[in-house]
Amino acid sequence: MISRRKFIVLMASTAVAALSSLALLVRMFRKDQTYFVSDPYEREDKDPADVLVAYCSRSGNTQAMAREIARRFGADLIEIRAPAYTLDMAGWANAMYDSWQKVPAVAEPKALETGAYGLIFLGAPIWWYRPAPPLWTVAGNCDFRSKAVVLFNTFNSRFKPEEIDAFRTLIESKGGKLIDHIHVKRGRILDQISGSELIEEVRELLDARADKWLVSANSTNARASQGKSSRPRKMSRC
Repeated sequence: MISRRKFIVLMASTAVAALSSLALLVRMFRKDQTYFVSDPYEREDKDPADVLVAYCSRSGNTQAMAREIARRFGADLIEIRAPAYTLDMAGWANAMYDSWQKVPAVAEPKALETGAYGLIFLGAPIWWYRPAPPLWTVAGNCDFRSKAVVLFNTFNSRFKPEEIDAFRTLIESKGGKLIDHIHVKRGRILDQISGSELIEEVRELLDARADKWLVSANSTNARASQGKSSRPRKMSRC
């Protein structure tokens, strides 16, 4: 039989653990309702863009990444909205359930007009090891024929390579070519990099890969234009 003293110590330890878990849960939900505000982006060039950046973002991390990419390329920028994923407990639950069960999301817009672009960036947070549901919905409704596509993600933990492969298959089924996948890990709530550190990581990725993406996009567009009377428009380096 357990002694009275050991019983009291055990109950006290259990109470402390329960209070710590509750405090962590409260902190998690408060953090989940905090939106990371990044510098806004507005395209200034009056000429038509040949790069498109489309993204969904619940708490601002992927939006920050999307804005940096758009700034680098002078791209058109489109936000994909998901009304069910609000910044509260209900929105969090909807986002987690739909991702876990791979439920198609209601997204606005439902599809993207891709005809004018040679290089397309598609971005979303990683939920349950895969890109968030709205991106799958929109990508599944798009025509990516002769388009070079780059997937970009932010996440707290990790992604599964097989889920990225599945997204690649979706893009290919729509006629496109997924030429790269870039990502920034911000980390768990108690050990996250700062917003400025996230931006710096994105800029480093762009410095290292931007020219390669343009070369790949030009190559993809050129192959798609073979046999056509018009010459493909060559995308300029950033």
